Amino acid sequence: MSIAIYSKHLRVLSLINFTGGGNLDFLESFLKLSKANLNLYIKDIYNSIPNVQKTSRLDLITKEILEFNSLFSELKKIQIISKEERIFFLILKILIEGNLNLETLSKKLEVSRRTLNGDLVDIKKDLDNFHLIVESHTGKGIFLTGKNTDRKRALSCYIYKFLVEEQYLPKVFTNYFSFLFHNDEMDIFLKKDIETFLNNCNMDNFFCNRELLKAFYISFQYLDHPGNNYKDSFQYSLKNFSTFKFYFSKIFTDKDLETFYNVLHNSLFKNIDFNEIPYFLNIIKICTGNFPEEAIFYSDHLKVWKDIINKNLNRDLTPKEEDALKKIILRVGFASKQKHYIPIQEFSFLNLNIDKNIIDKCISLFQDLKLHYWNISFIDVMSIFFILNSVKEKPKEIIVLYKDIPKYIVENLKIQLEHKYNVIIKEFVNEHFFETFKKNNSVKTVGVFTELNLDSNEFETLKLDLNF
Repeated sequence: MSIAIYSKHLRVLSLINFTGGGNLDFLESFLKLSKANLNLYIKDIYNSIPNVQKTSRLDLITKEILEFNSLFSELKKIQIISKEERIFFLILKILIEGNLNLETLSKKLEVSRRTLNGDLVDIKKDLDNFHLIVESHTGKGIFLTGKNTDRKRALSCYIYKFLVEEQYLPKVFTNYFSFLFHNDEMDIFLKKDIETFLNNCNMDNFFCNRELLKAFYISFQYLDHPGNNYKDSFQYSLKNFSTFKFYFSKIFTDKDLETFYNVLHNSLFKNIDFNEIPYFLNIIKICTGNFPEEAIFYSDHLKVWKDIINKNLNRDLTPKEEDALKKIILRVGFASKQKHYIPIQEFSFLNLNIDKNIIDKCISLFQDLKLHYWNISFIDVMSIFFILNSVKEKPKEIIVLYKDIPKYIVENLKIQLEHKYNVIIKEFVNEHFFETFKKNNSVKTVGVFTELNLDSNEFETLKLDLNF
């Protein structure tokens, strides 16, 4: 009997490789699976390995999975579409084309008309969140009704989901939608415009911003059926800088505002209908992490984040770190309040080479933050960790005292010590000469490797160790 392989199997496999087969409770939380269901997925993956020696021990099963390097590509060949993906596929299709032919689709998706009729219940519910109505007309088909702006809003969200999850989606998605979402002629210019936005306008703050901007453009301009009148476009309505400033000044600094004005008016985005500016503003806020409406809750968010970071990383945030984290804190807070949230599995973190110790710390952060922010992504959590390890206070100038260690050894450790403790070592001084040194030099901070008899009220003492 053949095993049915779905996207969730592929995701479980990817996360097993990411965690090295450990932290299975993280997989349960991340994929919203019970322990029993997760074990079933793992065993399905294991049983798909050819000529494998059968065992029921989970540790041996994960070990075998980890050793089969080409397993993902092998499973991808036999992947079939799940119910959730079938609904996703049908929603994309009706948003783009405005109608569905269940007779044709039942053959393409290899399911019965009755199954597709059952899917319509979920489709109607999901699109109702965007104030769109799905109507069945006997003998004619299934049709979408509602405001064009609401259709474009929904389409932008679902295209974003497609672009982020594409690697894990069944082949039918590629066959139907890749030519629309990866049009070579459009992509050449669109990619250049998006990179200019991100690099020149301080918008490259989060993972997946490229997919977000691309999804918005495709929905609101490239696939916009009615088309736009020049006088309704951004380039005409926002030509006056004062008008432009009215809409964007709360998002950008004065310097970035002028740059963004020039970039926008020389990009494909200039042709978007001015009536869509509220939705464009939301996209720009997400890309920059600047949410004036969410900023009033910042102190409440910060308290939660401080407690969780202290618990998991055993450290307090410095003012500089708080400032560096502000954008991501506001973005996560804003996202957690969205009413039409579409679940998206972001897996771009799997492409990074990350130490196991960092993975474990990020998993711990993720599980605690998820208790407060139900839709926080693991990518957001990894961003937090990277930010905390990249933001440094101005290095202190210190004198390093040593006693029993040969001087040439401590001097050779200078670079490592400065990097680890974020300090500038002005001098290495043997304890026996310290009193003489103090008479001729100002000493504010002293670094020591062992307990020394020092007057701690005279200067700050920084304890150093030899673990790097």
